[in-house]
Amino acid sequence: MKKILFLSTLFLSIALLSACKKDDDSKETFGTLALEFDNVVGDKDLNMVESTSSDFKYKNGLDQDFNVSLLGYYITQIKLEGPNGETFADPVTTGANATDVKGIYQILESDINSQVVNLSNVPSGKYNKVTFTLGIPAEIVQEGATGGVLDPAEGAWLWNWDAGYIGMAFEGRSPASPVAETQWNPENSVQIHIGGWKDIQDNPNMVNNVKTITLDFGTNVNVGEKYNPSAHINMDLLEVIAGHHATADFTVTNQVHNPAGGHDFAENLHAAFEVDHVHQ
Repeated sequence: MKKILFLSTLFLSIALLSACKKDDDSKETFGTLALEFDNVVGDKDLNMVESTSSDFKYKNGLDQDFNVSLLGYYITQIKLEGPNGETFADPVTTGANATDVKGIYQILESDINSQVVNLSNVPSGKYNKVTFTLGIPAEIVQEGATGGVLDPAEGAWLWNWDAGYIGMAFEGRSPASPVAETQWNPENSVQIHIGGWKDIQDNPNMVNNVKTITLDFGTNVNVGEKYNPSAHINMDLLEVIAGHHATADFTVTNQVHNPAGGHDFAENLHAAFEVDHVHQ
């Protein structure tokens, strides 16, 4: 009888341990993934200069010299996908206070800290693709609720509530530009601002230049408690200003400050981004 009782207790203990192990195995875990943005000009790293500099390091598609004194862009609505159905969407919220604004990032060449987007609470698994929105979609912002990186008082790039935000801004100088010096801009100024968040039928200047960009990592990236992966993404300015859909001739295209003017350049944006490499 004692032997039967012992065996029953032993089997019960094994069953309980097995059940606990199954519970532990089924517990969902999370990790992080960093997106690192690096801006380049063709095969050269992008280095900014002062707005009045005559140091021209780069050439556009028409062999015109230019430099860069400002470069940046907004990204939001980041999503990850995996080969086995894994998905993750970075939460996006907006509001009047800076603490209300989440999931919206302004990547600035002048601020190295802004160039790394750390995604947290990503479900453990394998991911091989990232999708993000370049620009600020109208549907995620309520009029008047513009805190944090969306606040014009803090330097956010808002045109107005018809034109929306500048999704990407490039400024510099080129000897080919005939622009005269003003109190706001130096001589030979080049400014190409790509923005606009809605099509307005009776206003041809208002077009939607917000773009959705999907990039393949080229491999499966492991995300989990034991991993610290990152994806290095290059943004090539030459693809923006001298791409398939539009090539800037700085003698005539040197001041783009409305959505319609930047429309063809916005069509170049998909080709401007690529994943250079990943770290596991």
